[in-house]
Amino acid sequence: MKILNSLFSLFNYNLDKSTNKLDILDFVRILKPCSTEHELIRLGGSNDGGYLVPNDLNNIKFNLSPGVGKFFNFELDLLKKNIPSYMCDASIDSISSELKGCVFVKKNIGSINKKNQISINDWIESINVVKGQDLMMQMDIEGMEYETMLSLSKENLDSFRIIIIEFHNLREIKNKFFFKIVTSTFEKLLENFIICHIHPNNSCGINYISDVAIPNAIEVSFIRKDRVKKKIYTKDFPHSLDQPSVKDLKDIFLPKVWFS
Repeated sequence: MKILNSLFSLFNYNLDKSTNKLDILDFVRILKPCSTEHELIRLGGSNDGGYLVPNDLNNIKFNLSPGVGKFFNFELDLLKKNIPSYMCDASIDSISSELKGCVFVKKNIGSINKKNQISINDWIESINVVKGQDLMMQMDIEGMEYETMLSLSKENLDSFRIIIIEFHNLREIKNKFFFKIVTSTFEKLLENFIICHIHPNNSCGINYISDVAIPNAIEVSFIRKDRVKKKIYTKDFPHSLDQPSVKDLKDIFLPKVWFS
């Protein structure tokens, strides 16, 4: 009981502890996007479900789409490039009949197996990808992305050439406990990946934390480092291909502090 009480005290202490401005600025600095030799293209249509992707898609075997939702334009665009998708989402019953060759599982993705959920490692390993084949992933799982990506094995992570993730709830990095989870997730990804684009979701707005502008949700495009021979920090924001996630709302753009 004493151990449990100590753990609860530590947890509550971290919940109440605020993140300082210097830590937030350091976090923003590590996310500075780079231009590479791979131009960005838009896949998935003009609004929600559309993403900017580095045009390095040749010989990608499969795409994985956890949290696919009701829109399949991204996966349809990939099919036109001969890249089928594995898709999962417990909130829908099936996928479009147009997605021939794609595989759907009615489960959510997460860090462990439980009712209506499969661990990301088990899901990837069930696909039986041949070693050396490259994958890509587009993930939008409403806040579960942090624990899911932190649980992903290095071997499975390294199999992805391109990753697009929507990161949610960034307003909560004001809390040091959540800030550590978020920064750990990005640090893991940035060991072997480069950020090549960031786009704020305009349905979620921007908060100011210690006077630093933080979009509450961002769509981030990554490319594996071994696919890049040259990179420069880019100031190309908004990108000419950017579109608002929600058509009828005013778009919001990446704050200058994130790329200046």
